[in-house]
Amino acid sequence: MIVENHLILWNHASLKIIDVQRIKLSIGEHLHITELPSSALFYTIRGCARFLLDGEEHLVKSGYVCHAGKDTVVTIMDITDPLEYYVIHYKAYLPLPCSQDLLQLLTSTEPFEIQYGFVVSHAAQLLISLSRMEQEWDQPEALAKLQVKSLFYQLICELMGQLQNQRLEQASPDIVLQAARYMDEHYTEPITADTLATLLNCSSRTMQRMFNKRLALGPIDYLMQIRIDKAKELLCRTNAGLKDIAEAVGYVDSYYFSRLFKRYTGVSPSTYRESMHQARGDEPENIAVIAPNLETGSSAKKVPSDPLDAVIRRSLRTIIHLKGELLLQRQPEKIAVLDPQFMDHMLALGEQPAGSVKVTGDLSSFPDFLIGKLNAVQPLGTLDEPDLEALRALAPDLIICTEFQKNIYESLTHIAPTIMLERNRDWRETLRIIGRIMGKKLEAEQVLQLYKNKISGLKSALAAKLNGQSVTMIRPQDNIIRLHTCAHRTAAILYRDLGLFPPKLAVDRKRTSSIISLEGLPELDADHYFILTDNKCKAWSDEIQTTTTWKSLRAVQQHHVYHAKASIWIAYYGPIAMNQVVDQVAEVFLDAK
Repeated sequence: MIVENHLILWNHASLKIIDVQRIKLSIGEHLHITELPSSALFYTIRGCARFLLDGEEHLVKSGYVCHAGKDTVVTIMDITDPLEYYVIHYKAYLPLPCSQDLLQLLTSTEPFEIQYGFVVSHAAQLLISLSRMEQEWDQPEALAKLQVKSLFYQLICELMGQLQNQRLEQASPDIVLQAARYMDEHYTEPITADTLATLLNCSSRTMQRMFNKRLALGPIDYLMQIRIDKAKELLCRTNAGLKDIAEAVGYVDSYYFSRLFKRYTGVSPSTYRESMHQARGDEPENIAVIAPNLETGSSAKKVPSDPLDAVIRRSLRTIIHLKGELLLQRQPEKIAVLDPQFMDHMLALGEQPAGSVKVTGDLSSFPDFLIGKLNAVQPLGTLDEPDLEALRALAPDLIICTEFQKNIYESLTHIAPTIMLERNRDWRETLRIIGRIMGKKLEAEQVLQLYKNKISGLKSALAAKLNGQSVTMIRPQDNIIRLHTCAHRTAAILYRDLGLFPPKLAVDRKRTSSIISLEGLPELDADHYFILTDNKCKAWSDEIQTTTTWKSLRAVQQHHVYHAKASIWIAYYGPIAMNQVVDQVAEVFLDAK
């Protein structure tokens, strides 16, 4: 059977649909048809039986299609499972006049009479077309009958395409590929694992297992990734509102869609749109960036043999950052971090960077609370002044920086693929991003759950102990005193996570800090002070504490002043440091050690 010849003749054929039936037969039932009144196409939905077409046997099961011409004797027997199938009776012919070549090809090929059968590779689209044909056939309108004819042409086109791909080799249907293809084409419709399983005649458990084995993700996760991909495209290319985009990709609830988008990408839809527009304006090539030295395989020109290549690529890690998107096709082994907080995140996940900057003004290379967890980490200068030569010598697979390095971002991309993250983003969100980069999403969630468990118990204990007393954090620095407000990322640990009360002057939702003079400290009038110091500012901090103004503070006289390391409370804004902040607060107020 030469499929190309069939396609030529079907392309010139005139068609009339005689009947569309959906037939169910019970186990053991015997059906004998003496002769087909017209050409017919059979498609088995479920069950198992033997079809004899003029004595030629076809063992039919789910996904089996067979074709026979007019006057063929059909016998259905040995039904071992309840059988359900479609049969479409039709007449097709070449309208005259036509070329002699076509007539000769019709005689030798007989596409409308030939007998053949095979197991389809992609059942979902065929089932949809057949179901719609059945529904339209029952309608009296002429338009419905025309629709049936149109759907039959689509059915033949799909079957011929599958025959071309299979080269007449009968094979078991690829359930994963079928499901993926169906979801690609119908992602806007309500789809569940159960509906997919029913459509493809398998159990949802089997489908879940096959997806996980093939793609390392479940079918619904794959569906969500399709929808997120489509939403990202709409966010980049249109000004449509969030509600319209949510509905366009299959979600009625825009709030749920927004939460889902953030869970899968690490950023909200509005932040993604802003980032992509910014990246497009600054550096268009950074949108949908593929990191060449993170690709798998030995040759960039290698043609993928797996038809699910596009599906597999969806399951890889696409990291959204301030300069666009970066596709990590394998987990990077040598990561350089240009903000010390990222070293904290990596260590919390059981990994460590190959190189890191240190805190500007910190005399030690790395802080004591991290030293015990570190092996050989190459120093890369300071947060303010990264050492690019040391970075080049390190030859990392990936660089993670923040907007602190925006002026050298282009230079960094020439060294290695670079991700720019927002420095003041909540550490929990950053940890999830680092977890995605390192292939440790589960470990990241475990770290977050442990933190959540810790603060849930402390919050009520602190409320009972302090009874509404105010707590503040100040940082003597560069001959000034910096008051960290509620908007500050570490202050949020005190006020949001632990439920402590800020003094009135620290209630500011816009600025993360304000400058307060030594003489203005009495106006602050906090019940408890955490004073943050580091090596660079220690002398100024000590000097302040010798003044009469300082000694007159009510909190000082009541010994409600607690010293803390600025490097832990400010610079290393990650899970290890923030847990130490929480532990110090608990130790101070609850004597918890």
